Amino acid sequence: MNNYSSVRPRVAIVSYPWVSKGPYKFLSDLLQILEPITDRVMLIDGNTERIEKSSEKVELRDIATSMHAANDIQPAFYSKLLWLTKCIKAQLRASIELVRIRKEVNVVLFYIAYPWYLAPLLTAKLLGKKTVEVVTRSHSAAEKGVTSWILRLQERIMFSLLDGISPESKGVLNGLDLKKHEHKILTEGSRFVDTSRFRVTTKFQDRDLVVGYVGRLAKEKGIAELVDAIPLIAKRKQMSFLIGGNGACFAEVKKACERMSAEEAVSVTVPGWIAEEELPSFLNALRLLVLPTHHPEGLPTIVLEAMACGTPVLATPVGAIPDVITNEVTGFLLESTAPERIAQRITMILNYTELEKVADNAEGLIRQKFTRTAATERYDKMLREVLLDLRRPTV
Repeated sequence: MNNYSSVRPRVAIVSYPWVSKGPYKFLSDLLQILEPITDRVMLIDGNTERIEKSSEKVELRDIATSMHAANDIQPAFYSKLLWLTKCIKAQLRASIELVRIRKEVNVVLFYIAYPWYLAPLLTAKLLGKKTVEVVTRSHSAAEKGVTSWILRLQERIMFSLLDGISPESKGVLNGLDLKKHEHKILTEGSRFVDTSRFRVTTKFQDRDLVVGYVGRLAKEKGIAELVDAIPLIAKRKQMSFLIGGNGACFAEVKKACERMSAEEAVSVTVPGWIAEEELPSFLNALRLLVLPTHHPEGLPTIVLEAMACGTPVLATPVGAIPDVITNEVTGFLLESTAPERIAQRITMILNYTELEKVADNAEGLIRQKFTRTAATERYDKMLREVLLDLRRPTV
């Protein structure tokens, strides 16, 4: 068997030129994780000006393709056709870059690239490179239709071709059909939280009675149900709500909240997109963060960042959320996203006598498992496993 020291990782990261800025923060974090444990890191993506390079060891290779939201351009048919064209172009250009750097890398890591990485995966396999996907998604049992069937079929092909599958956290595997690929499961590829920024700056007992949400304002995130729940719990004195983020439902959410403020004297603030540098202060202002998502999540970063700030989280048990939230220990789980149930759970939590202890437990978990050092150790082990064919026998 090869000695790991003689097969040092030289990694190409293949991602996707997303329209949103969030993925580029994750990619910047990933570069920081990989830099000390690799001989070389090459990131293939569009919008690389959004990336923060960690060192000269890192090279950014821009594919000169940037996506747009599928309905941003009128007419809608043209917008979707252009979007599909860009998807194909992004895959082809990423494949060409892999050919160009074929002598400089030995591992190709697909990160936040699903489902648009089939062509680069085939290229990497033909070039004889080790291939790994860091899985940052799960699947909902409610998914149906032809599009879902096509994506599932493509996913099965990808899993068959990959040399390794690294779940962001083990919970994301529950919704994926991976029994045939148990031997490919690698160490978890979860990232880290910058606890020098995301930390407690306002003691829990000093916080006002504020409930908040941070994330995309989209139907699948449960934002409509949360807004409908607000009037049911807003009768508590001195209670207010903060809803931060942007997305397809922003105008609808803002209008509904303005109406509540005017007609029912409910204090709801909708500031829109929250800048990265302002997010720790925002989270430190909350007594509770609510994430009533029914989206096939992986491990939502906002959950980890809130916990690092000593802010309890109420979230639905989808994807890897139950990996970090143990009910009434490190947070709270929401079994139903019906507005009435959301209202009941929020009211119960705000009256919970051990709420501050839950906040302390959540912060402690982040400082134990989600530091940069812990993330680097995880990725080092993952790369060792795939390069030396050291696989886990079971999930």
